[in-house]
Amino acid sequence: MKKNLKFFGSALALCVAMIACEKSDQDMRPEFDDLKNANNGMIKSYDNAVVLKWNEELSLAVDNKMPPPPEARIYAMVTLAVHDALNNVVPKYETYALDNRGVDAKGISKKNIYSPANAAVAQAAHDVLVVLAPGSAASANSLLNECLAEIEESELKTQGIQIGKDAALAVLADRQNDPPLRFLTYPQGTEPGQYQSPMPYLVANPPVWPDNAAYAPDMGVFRPFGIAVSDQFRAKPPYALDSPEYTADFNEVKSLGGSTSIARTPEQAEMGVFFLDNVSNSINRVARIMAVEKALDGWETARLLALTHMAQFDACLSSFEGKYHYNLWRPITAIRSGGNDGNDDTEGDPVWSILQAARATPPTPTYPSTHSEMGGAGAEILKLYFRRDNIPFTIGSYALPGTERSFASFSQFATECATSRIYIGYHFRNDVVEGEKMGRLLARYVFENNLEILR
Repeated sequence: MKKNLKFFGSALALCVAMIACEKSDQDMRPEFDDLKNANNGMIKSYDNAVVLKWNEELSLAVDNKMPPPPEARIYAMVTLAVHDALNNVVPKYETYALDNRGVDAKGISKKNIYSPANAAVAQAAHDVLVVLAPGSAASANSLLNECLAEIEESELKTQGIQIGKDAALAVLADRQNDPPLRFLTYPQGTEPGQYQSPMPYLVANPPVWPDNAAYAPDMGVFRPFGIAVSDQFRAKPPYALDSPEYTADFNEVKSLGGSTSIARTPEQAEMGVFFLDNVSNSINRVARIMAVEKALDGWETARLLALTHMAQFDACLSSFEGKYHYNLWRPITAIRSGGNDGNDDTEGDPVWSILQAARATPPTPTYPSTHSEMGGAGAEILKLYFRRDNIPFTIGSYALPGTERSFASFSQFATECATSRIYIGYHFRNDVVEGEKMGRLLARYVFENNLEILR
Protein backbone atom coordinates (compact mmCIF):
# COMPACT_ATOMS: atom_id res chain seq x y z
CA MET A 1 0.00 0.00 0.00
CA LYS A 2 2.81 2.38 0.90
CA LYS A 3 4.44 1.56 -2.42
CA ASN A 4 1.25 2.55 -4.25
CA LEU A 5 0.95 5.79 -2.29
CA LYS A 6 4.56 6.60 -3.08
CA PHE A 7 3.98 6.01 -6.77
CA PHE A 8 0.83 8.14 -6.67
CA GLY A 9 2.73 10.96 -4.97
CA SER A 10 5.51 10.84 -7.53
CA ALA A 11 3.03 10.84 -10.39
CA LEU A 12 1.20 13.81 -8.88
CA ALA A 13 4.45 15.73 -8.55
CA LEU A 14 5.34 14.95 -12.16
CA CYS A 15 1.94 16.21 -13.34
CA VAL A 16 2.34 19.43 -11.37
CA ALA A 17 5.81 19.93 -12.84
CA MET A 18 4.53 19.31 -16.39
CA ILE A 19 1.67 21.78 -15.89
CA ALA A 20 4.11 24.34 -14.54
CA CYS A 21 6.44 23.85 -17.50
CA GLU A 22 3.53 24.06 -19.94
CA LYS A 23 2.37 27.28 -18.26
CA SER A 24 5.92 28.61 -18.40
CA ASP A 25 6.14 27.80 -22.12
CA GLN A 26 2.78 29.46 -22.73
CA ASP A 27 3.95 32.53 -20.83
CA MET A 28 7.06 32.75 -23.04
CA ARG A 29 5.44 31.90 -26.39
CA PRO A 30 3.50 35.17 -26.88
CA GLU A 31 6.73 37.14 -26.52
CA PHE A 32 8.41 34.91 -29.12
CA ASP A 33 5.42 35.13 -31.45
CA ASP A 34 5.28 38.92 -31.05
CA LEU A 35 8.95 39.15 -32.04
CA LYS A 36 8.40 36.84 -35.00
CA ASN A 37 5.35 38.80 -36.12
CA ALA A 38 7.25 42.07 -35.73
CA ASN A 39 10.09 40.71 -37.88
CA ASN A 40 7.64 39.51 -40.50
CA GLY A 41 6.03 42.93 -40.52
CA MET A 42 9.39 44.58 -41.10
CA ILE A 43 10.29 42.13 -43.82
CA LYS A 44 6.98 42.62 -45.60
CA SER A 45 7.65 46.35 -45.69
CA TYR A 46 10.88 45.80 -47.66
CA ASP A 47 10.27 45.61 -51.41
CA ASN A 48 12.34 43.64 -53.91
CA ALA A 49 13.66 46.54 -56.03
CA VAL A 50 17.34 46.26 -55.06
CA VAL A 51 17.31 42.45 -55.12
CA LEU A 52 15.95 42.56 -58.69
CA LYS A 53 18.32 45.35 -59.72
CA TRP A 54 21.30 43.17 -58.80
CA ASN A 55 19.72 40.16 -60.44
CA GLU A 56 19.50 42.16 -63.68
CA GLU A 57 23.16 43.13 -63.27
CA LEU A 58 24.00 39.44 -62.86
CA SER A 59 22.08 38.62 -66.04
CA LEU A 60 23.96 41.24 -68.02
CA ALA A 61 27.24 39.80 -66.82
CA VAL A 62 26.74 36.11 -67.57
CA ASP A 63 23.74 35.29 -69.76
CA ASN A 64 24.77 33.04 -72.67
CA LYS A 65 28.43 34.09 -72.37
CA MET A 66 29.60 30.64 -71.26
CA PRO A 67 28.43 27.00 -71.24
CA PRO A 68 25.49 26.06 -68.99
CA PRO A 69 27.46 24.68 -65.99
CA PRO A 70 29.54 27.77 -65.14
CA GLU A 71 26.61 30.10 -65.81
CA ALA A 72 24.42 28.06 -63.47
CA ARG A 73 27.16 28.03 -60.83
CA ILE A 74 27.57 31.82 -60.88
CA TYR A 75 23.81 32.33 -60.68
CA ALA A 76 23.62 30.00 -57.68
CA MET A 77 26.49 31.61 -55.80
CA VAL A 78 25.37 35.22 -56.30
CA THR A 79 21.73 34.55 -55.43
CA LEU A 80 22.71 32.53 -52.37
CA ALA A 81 24.97 35.33 -51.14
CA VAL A 82 22.07 37.79 -51.45
CA HIS A 83 19.72 35.40 -49.64
CA ASP A 84 22.22 34.83 -46.82
CA ALA A 85 22.90 38.56 -46.51
CA LEU A 86 19.24 39.46 -46.01
CA ASN A 87 18.75 36.65 -43.54
CA ASN A 88 21.65 37.92 -41.47
CA VAL A 89 20.02 41.36 -41.34
CA VAL A 90 16.74 39.90 -40.07
CA PRO A 91 16.57 36.10 -39.90
CA LYS A 92 13.51 34.56 -41.55
CA TYR A 93 14.86 31.61 -43.55
CA GLU A 94 17.68 29.16 -43.09
CA THR A 95 20.89 30.20 -44.80
CA TYR A 96 23.31 28.40 -47.10
CA ALA A 97 26.78 29.48 -45.99
CA LEU A 98 26.63 32.38 -43.48
CA ASP A 99 25.11 31.14 -40.22
CA ASN A 100 22.34 33.40 -38.93
CA ARG A 101 21.72 31.71 -35.59
CA GLY A 102 22.00 34.28 -32.85
CA VAL A 103 21.60 37.32 -35.12
CA ASP A 104 20.18 40.25 -33.13
CA ALA A 105 17.77 42.39 -35.17
CA LYS A 106 16.45 44.45 -32.25
CA GLY A 107 17.69 47.76 -33.61
CA ILE A 108 15.95 47.29 -36.96
CA SER A 109 12.42 48.56 -37.64
CA LYS A 110 10.09 49.23 -40.55
CA LYS A 111 11.45 52.76 -40.58
CA ASN A 112 15.12 51.87 -41.02
CA ILE A 113 15.15 48.37 -42.55
CA TYR A 114 16.08 49.66 -46.01
CA SER A 115 19.47 50.92 -44.83
CA PRO A 116 21.02 47.62 -43.71
CA ALA A 117 19.06 45.47 -46.17
CA ASN A 118 19.94 47.43 -49.31
CA ALA A 119 23.57 47.75 -48.25
CA ALA A 120 23.81 44.02 -47.52
CA VAL A 121 22.20 42.98 -50.82
CA ALA A 122 24.34 45.31 -52.94
CA GLN A 123 27.62 44.40 -51.25
CA ALA A 124 26.99 40.65 -51.27
CA ALA A 125 25.94 40.52 -54.94
CA HIS A 126 28.80 42.76 -56.01
CA ASP A 127 31.52 40.90 -54.14
CA VAL A 128 30.62 37.48 -55.54
CA LEU A 129 29.94 38.72 -59.06
CA VAL A 130 33.26 40.53 -59.54
CA VAL A 131 35.18 37.44 -58.41
CA LEU A 132 33.32 34.99 -60.64
CA ALA A 133 32.82 37.29 -63.65
CA PRO A 134 35.75 39.74 -63.57
CA GLY A 135 34.64 41.32 -66.84
CA SER A 136 31.63 42.72 -65.02
CA ALA A 137 33.70 44.65 -62.48
CA ALA A 138 33.35 48.14 -63.97
CA SER A 139 29.57 47.93 -64.26
CA ALA A 140 29.19 46.20 -60.88
CA ASN A 141 31.42 48.77 -59.17
CA SER A 142 29.32 51.57 -60.62
CA LEU A 143 26.08 49.97 -59.47
CA LEU A 144 27.45 49.36 -55.99
CA ASN A 145 28.50 52.99 -55.64
CA GLU A 146 25.07 54.08 -56.86
CA CYS A 147 23.22 51.82 -54.40
CA LEU A 148 25.35 52.78 -51.41
CA ALA A 149 25.18 56.50 -52.23
CA GLU A 150 21.39 56.33 -51.94
CA ILE A 151 21.64 55.10 -48.32
CA GLU A 152 22.08 57.70 -45.61
CA GLU A 153 25.24 57.28 -43.58
CA SER A 154 24.51 55.44 -40.35
CA GLU A 155 25.64 52.59 -38.17
CA LEU A 156 23.00 50.38 -39.81
CA LYS A 157 24.40 51.10 -43.27
CA THR A 158 27.87 50.14 -42.06
CA GLN A 159 26.44 47.02 -40.48
CA GLY A 160 24.68 46.10 -43.72
CA ILE A 161 27.84 46.52 -45.78
CA GLN A 162 29.72 44.22 -43.42
CA ILE A 163 26.96 41.62 -43.53
CA GLY A 164 27.10 41.70 -47.34
CA LYS A 165 30.86 41.23 -47.31
CA ASP A 166 30.56 38.36 -44.84
CA ALA A 167 27.84 36.64 -46.87
CA ALA A 168 29.91 36.89 -50.06
CA LEU A 169 33.05 35.58 -48.37
CA ALA A 170 31.13 32.68 -46.84
CA VAL A 171 29.71 31.57 -50.20
CA LEU A 172 33.03 32.00 -52.01
CA ALA A 173 34.86 30.07 -49.29
CA ASP A 174 32.26 27.30 -49.37
CA ARG A 175 32.79 26.75 -53.12
CA GLN A 176 36.53 27.47 -53.37
CA ASN A 177 37.42 23.82 -53.96
CA ASP A 178 35.05 23.34 -56.89
CA PRO A 179 37.08 21.86 -59.76
CA PRO A 180 37.43 23.79 -63.03
CA LEU A 181 34.81 23.37 -65.73
CA ARG A 182 36.62 22.88 -69.03
CA PHE A 183 37.03 20.91 -72.24
CA LEU A 184 39.07 17.73 -71.91
CA THR A 185 40.19 15.08 -74.36
CA TYR A 186 37.70 12.25 -73.96
CA PRO A 187 38.05 8.57 -74.97
CA GLN A 188 36.20 7.92 -78.22
CA GLY A 189 33.73 5.06 -78.30
CA THR A 190 34.28 2.39 -80.93
CA GLU A 191 31.20 0.25 -80.36
CA PRO A 192 27.65 1.09 -81.50
CA GLY A 193 25.93 3.37 -79.01
CA GLN A 194 29.12 4.70 -77.42
CA TYR A 195 29.67 8.45 -77.40
CA GLN A 196 31.93 10.03 -79.99
CA SER A 197 32.81 13.69 -79.71
CA PRO A 198 31.25 15.93 -82.36
CA MET A 199 34.16 18.35 -82.04
CA PRO A 200 36.06 16.90 -85.03
CA TYR A 201 33.13 18.09 -87.19
CA LEU A 202 34.07 21.66 -86.27
CA VAL A 203 36.89 23.67 -87.78
CA ALA A 204 40.03 24.80 -85.94
CA ASN A 205 39.71 22.97 -82.63
CA PRO A 206 42.95 24.12 -80.95
CA PRO A 207 43.68 26.11 -78.91
CA VAL A 208 40.14 26.51 -77.55
CA TRP A 209 39.80 22.82 -76.80
CA PRO A 210 41.82 19.66 -77.35
CA ASP A 211 41.10 17.10 -80.07
CA ASN A 212 38.12 14.79 -79.52
CA ALA A 213 37.06 17.05 -76.68
CA ALA A 214 34.10 16.67 -74.39
CA TYR A 215 32.93 19.32 -71.96
CA ALA A 216 33.36 18.72 -68.23
CA PRO A 217 33.49 14.90 -68.25
CA ASP A 218 34.60 15.07 -64.60
CA MET A 219 31.72 17.26 -63.44
CA GLY A 220 30.17 14.39 -61.49
CA VAL A 221 32.70 14.98 -58.68
CA PHE A 222 31.23 18.41 -57.93
CA ARG A 223 29.54 18.92 -54.58
CA PRO A 224 25.88 19.84 -55.17
CA PHE A 225 24.24 22.97 -53.76
CA GLY A 226 20.97 21.42 -52.61
CA ILE A 227 20.85 17.68 -53.23
CA ALA A 228 22.99 15.18 -51.33
CA VAL A 229 25.19 13.68 -54.08
CA SER A 230 25.45 14.08 -57.84
CA ASP A 231 23.97 10.66 -58.68
CA GLN A 232 21.02 10.97 -56.28
CA PHE A 233 18.63 11.51 -59.19
CA ARG A 234 20.39 9.58 -61.93
CA ALA A 235 18.04 8.69 -64.79
CA LYS A 236 17.24 5.02 -65.41
CA PRO A 237 19.30 3.28 -68.15
CA PRO A 238 18.55 4.36 -71.74
CA TYR A 239 16.87 2.14 -74.29
CA ALA A 240 18.84 -0.70 -75.87
CA LEU A 241 19.83 0.01 -79.48
CA ASP A 242 17.84 -2.95 -80.77
CA SER A 243 14.65 -2.02 -78.91
CA PRO A 244 11.51 -0.74 -80.66
CA GLU A 245 11.59 2.31 -78.36
CA TYR A 246 15.06 3.29 -79.54
CA THR A 247 14.02 2.70 -83.15
CA ALA A 248 11.06 5.04 -82.76
CA ASP A 249 13.24 7.74 -81.17
CA PHE A 250 15.90 7.31 -83.87
CA ASN A 251 13.41 7.73 -86.69
CA GLU A 252 11.71 10.69 -85.00
CA VAL A 253 14.84 12.80 -84.55
CA LYS A 254 16.12 11.78 -87.98
CA SER A 255 12.87 13.06 -89.50
CA LEU A 256 12.28 16.17 -87.37
CA GLY A 257 15.77 17.27 -86.38
CA GLY A 258 17.70 17.25 -89.64
CA SER A 259 18.90 20.30 -91.53
CA THR A 260 16.77 19.45 -94.57
CA SER A 261 13.71 18.16 -92.71
CA ILE A 262 10.39 18.57 -94.51
CA ALA A 263 8.43 17.04 -91.61
CA ARG A 264 9.38 19.75 -89.11
CA THR A 265 6.93 22.66 -89.02
CA PRO A 266 8.03 26.32 -88.94
CA GLU A 267 6.61 26.49 -85.39
CA GLN A 268 8.79 23.56 -84.31
CA ALA A 269 11.88 25.10 -85.92
CA GLU A 270 11.21 28.38 -84.14
CA MET A 271 10.76 26.56 -80.84
CA GLY A 272 14.09 24.79 -81.32
CA VAL A 273 16.01 28.01 -81.86
CA PHE A 274 14.08 29.97 -79.20
CA PHE A 275 15.22 27.54 -76.49
CA LEU A 276 18.90 27.62 -77.43
CA ASP A 277 19.41 30.04 -74.52
CA ASN A 278 21.01 28.52 -71.43
CA VAL A 279 18.12 27.41 -69.22
CA SER A 280 19.44 29.09 -66.07
CA ASN A 281 19.02 32.53 -67.63
CA SER A 282 15.66 31.65 -69.21
CA ILE A 283 14.20 30.43 -65.94
CA ASN A 284 15.76 33.39 -64.14
CA ARG A 285 13.71 35.71 -66.36
CA VAL A 286 10.56 33.76 -65.48
CA ALA A 287 11.33 33.95 -61.75
CA ARG A 288 11.94 37.68 -62.02
CA ILE A 289 8.61 38.19 -63.78
CA MET A 290 6.85 36.20 -61.06
CA ALA A 291 8.54 38.19 -58.28
CA VAL A 292 7.18 41.41 -59.77
CA GLU A 293 3.71 40.14 -60.68
CA LYS A 294 3.18 38.50 -57.30
CA ALA A 295 4.61 41.52 -55.43
CA LEU A 296 7.07 39.42 -53.43
CA ASP A 297 9.00 41.23 -50.75
CA GLY A 298 12.80 41.31 -50.81
CA TRP A 299 13.23 38.26 -48.58
CA GLU A 300 10.76 36.19 -50.59
CA THR A 301 12.37 37.23 -53.87
CA ALA A 302 15.87 36.41 -52.64
CA ARG A 303 14.72 32.97 -51.49
CA LEU A 304 12.87 32.25 -54.75
CA LEU A 305 15.94 33.13 -56.82
CA ALA A 306 18.31 31.18 -54.58
CA LEU A 307 16.16 28.03 -54.61
CA THR A 308 15.71 28.34 -58.37
CA HIS A 309 19.43 28.48 -59.02
CA MET A 310 20.39 25.84 -56.47
CA ALA A 311 18.09 23.53 -58.42
CA GLN A 312 19.42 24.78 -61.77
CA PHE A 313 23.02 23.96 -60.97
CA ASP A 314 22.17 20.64 -59.34
CA ALA A 315 20.02 19.62 -62.32
CA CYS A 316 22.92 20.47 -64.60
CA LEU A 317 25.28 18.48 -62.37
CA SER A 318 22.90 15.53 -62.17
CA SER A 319 22.47 15.37 -65.93
CA PHE A 320 26.23 15.53 -66.55
CA GLU A 321 26.82 12.73 -64.05
CA GLY A 322 24.27 10.62 -65.90
CA LYS A 323 25.63 11.53 -69.33
CA TYR A 324 29.14 10.31 -68.62
CA HIS A 325 27.87 7.30 -66.69
CA TYR A 326 25.82 6.01 -69.63
CA ASN A 327 28.06 7.46 -72.38
CA LEU A 328 25.36 7.24 -75.09
CA TRP A 329 26.04 8.62 -78.54
CA ARG A 330 24.33 11.72 -79.89
CA PRO A 331 21.79 11.52 -82.74
CA ILE A 332 24.31 12.96 -85.22
CA THR A 333 26.62 9.98 -84.61
CA ALA A 334 23.79 7.47 -84.33
CA ILE A 335 22.14 8.48 -87.61
CA ARG A 336 25.40 8.65 -89.56
CA SER A 337 26.22 5.18 -88.24
CA GLY A 338 22.68 3.83 -88.47
CA GLY A 339 23.63 1.11 -90.94
CA ASN A 340 26.08 -0.43 -88.47
CA ASP A 341 24.28 -0.25 -85.13
CA GLY A 342 22.98 -3.82 -84.99
CA ASN A 343 19.38 -2.67 -85.50
CA ASP A 344 17.84 -3.77 -88.80
CA ASP A 345 15.06 -1.18 -88.41
CA THR A 346 17.31 1.89 -88.40
CA GLU A 347 18.58 3.22 -91.71
CA GLY A 348 21.74 5.32 -91.62
CA ASP A 349 22.43 8.60 -93.41
CA PRO A 350 26.17 9.39 -93.52
CA VAL A 351 25.59 13.08 -94.37
CA TRP A 352 22.77 13.80 -91.92
CA SER A 353 23.24 16.99 -89.93
CA ILE A 354 21.28 19.03 -87.38
CA LEU A 355 19.20 22.15 -88.01
CA GLN A 356 21.73 24.68 -89.29
CA ALA A 357 20.41 27.54 -87.13
CA ALA A 358 21.17 25.48 -84.02
CA ARG A 359 24.94 25.91 -84.41
CA ALA A 360 26.77 22.73 -83.28
CA THR A 361 25.84 19.63 -81.32
CA PRO A 362 26.85 20.11 -77.66
CA PRO A 363 30.09 18.22 -76.86
CA THR A 364 28.64 15.82 -74.27
CA PRO A 365 26.92 12.43 -74.39
CA THR A 366 23.20 12.59 -75.10
CA TYR A 367 21.45 10.91 -72.15
CA PRO A 368 19.81 12.49 -70.24
CA SER A 369 19.25 15.94 -71.73
CA THR A 370 20.70 18.73 -69.58
CA HIS A 371 18.35 21.31 -71.06
CA SER A 372 15.37 19.13 -70.17
CA GLU A 373 16.52 18.39 -66.64
CA MET A 374 17.18 22.07 -65.94
CA GLY A 375 13.86 23.09 -67.51
CA GLY A 376 11.98 20.52 -65.44
CA ALA A 377 13.77 21.64 -62.27
CA GLY A 378 13.01 25.30 -62.90
CA ALA A 379 9.33 24.66 -63.58
CA GLU A 380 8.97 22.50 -60.48
CA ILE A 381 10.57 25.07 -58.15
CA LEU A 382 8.21 27.76 -59.45
CA LYS A 383 5.19 25.48 -59.13
CA LEU A 384 6.08 24.54 -55.56
CA TYR A 385 6.91 28.09 -54.56
CA PHE A 386 3.66 29.59 -55.85
CA ARG A 387 1.61 26.47 -55.06
CA ARG A 388 0.12 26.28 -58.52
CA ASP A 389 1.29 25.47 -62.02
CA ASN A 390 -1.08 27.34 -64.32
CA ILE A 391 0.31 30.86 -64.03
CA PRO A 392 0.68 32.46 -67.49
CA PHE A 393 3.76 34.42 -68.56
CA THR A 394 5.63 35.59 -71.65
CA ILE A 395 9.40 35.72 -72.20
CA GLY A 396 11.82 36.47 -75.00
CA SER A 397 14.99 34.77 -76.20
CA TYR A 398 18.56 35.89 -76.78
CA ALA A 399 18.86 33.29 -79.54
CA LEU A 400 15.83 34.63 -81.39
CA PRO A 401 15.74 38.41 -80.80
CA GLY A 402 12.39 40.08 -81.23
CA THR A 403 10.46 36.84 -80.69
CA GLU A 404 8.43 36.10 -77.57
CA ARG A 405 6.64 32.94 -76.51
CA SER A 406 3.70 32.80 -74.12
CA PHE A 407 3.06 29.93 -71.75
CA ALA A 408 -0.08 28.97 -69.83
CA SER A 409 1.88 27.18 -67.11
CA PHE A 410 5.36 26.40 -65.81
CA SER A 411 4.89 22.82 -67.03
CA GLN A 412 4.25 24.02 -70.57
CA PHE A 413 7.55 25.90 -70.45
CA ALA A 414 9.39 22.77 -69.25
CA THR A 415 7.84 20.51 -71.88
CA GLU A 416 8.51 22.91 -74.76
CA CYS A 417 12.05 23.47 -73.52
CA ALA A 418 12.62 19.71 -73.52
CA THR A 419 10.88 18.88 -76.80
CA SER A 420 12.70 21.68 -78.61
CA ARG A 421 15.90 19.62 -78.46
CA ILE A 422 14.38 17.02 -80.79
CA TYR A 423 13.50 19.64 -83.40
CA ILE A 424 17.09 20.80 -83.76
CA GLY A 425 18.59 17.30 -83.80
CA TYR A 426 20.35 17.42 -80.44
CA HIS A 427 18.47 14.67 -78.60
CA PHE A 428 16.32 11.56 -78.76
CA ARG A 429 12.88 11.78 -77.15
CA ASN A 430 13.85 9.48 -74.27
CA ASP A 431 16.70 11.87 -73.42
CA VAL A 432 14.29 14.74 -72.91
CA VAL A 433 11.47 12.80 -71.23
CA GLU A 434 13.72 11.26 -68.59
CA GLY A 435 15.68 14.48 -68.19
CA GLU A 436 12.57 16.52 -67.42
CA LYS A 437 11.32 13.83 -65.03
CA MET A 438 14.58 13.76 -63.06
CA GLY A 439 14.69 17.56 -62.96
CA ARG A 440 11.27 17.69 -61.32
CA LEU A 441 12.18 15.07 -58.70
CA LEU A 442 15.43 16.83 -57.94
CA ALA A 443 13.77 20.23 -57.60
CA ARG A 444 11.20 18.90 -55.15
CA TYR A 445 14.04 17.62 -52.97
CA VAL A 446 15.85 20.96 -53.15
CA PHE A 447 12.69 22.86 -52.28
CA GLU A 448 11.82 20.63 -49.33
CA ASN A 449 15.31 20.49 -47.82
CA ASN A 450 16.89 23.92 -48.27
CA LEU A 451 16.38 27.54 -47.13
CA GLU A 452 13.35 26.64 -45.06
CA ILE A 453 11.53 29.10 -42.85
CA LEU A 454 13.06 29.31 -39.37
CA ARG A 455 11.06 27.49 -36.71
